[in-house]
Amino acid sequence: MNSHHAEISFPTRPVELKMKRARPAQFELTDPAAADEVPVHTISPFGETNSDLEALRICEANLRAYEERLREWQDQLEQAHSQQQALPRRSANPWAVRANATEPARQDAWQKVLRARELLEVEQKHLRDDRITLQGLDQQLKEREAKLAAREAHVSQREQQIAQVEAADAAKAKPAKKSPRSSLMSITRSPFSIAKSVFGA
Repeated sequence: MNSHHAEISFPTRPVELKMKRARPAQFELTDPAAADEVPVHTISPFGETNSDLEALRICEANLRAYEERLREWQDQLEQAHSQQQALPRRSANPWAVRANATEPARQDAWQKVLRARELLEVEQKHLRDDRITLQGLDQQLKEREAKLAAREAHVSQREQQIAQVEAADAAKAKPAKKSPRSSLMSITRSPFSIAKSVFGA
């Protein structure tokens, strides 16, 4: 390449997209109806899911930065080529291989850009798949939390009903307290009742 061509610089090491493919086992909810078999205190619905969604947002930012870097490479390549000859209007597909890129150095640069673009598209697809999966898991966890809350409310209502029935039974079993007047009448009647039973009426 002639000395008056624009300098095309590539990073000394590839950009790290930092994608994690492994998913924690606790998110594999094959049967959402199994929520009734899980103790309430063992469920933490939103902590891990929110953490994974935050990791996805960071990865999206990395992908956007990576794509911007690819576009800078493309601009450098086109600028270098335009110093030799006028280029036709940019194609609707900027990532297609240029037929007139005949110089080995330029061909190698385009191959790097195209390969990086392929890797970027693969990572973007994985990112979309992971986001859809996590959104589905988040919905399942919300449904499980709703079922557990309904079950707790039902149990609490039953406990209140049982307590009311027990209180009513205890009130019925307790003997009625006699008033002082009724006690005095019982004492005065006792001698007459005894005499009546002895001598007969």
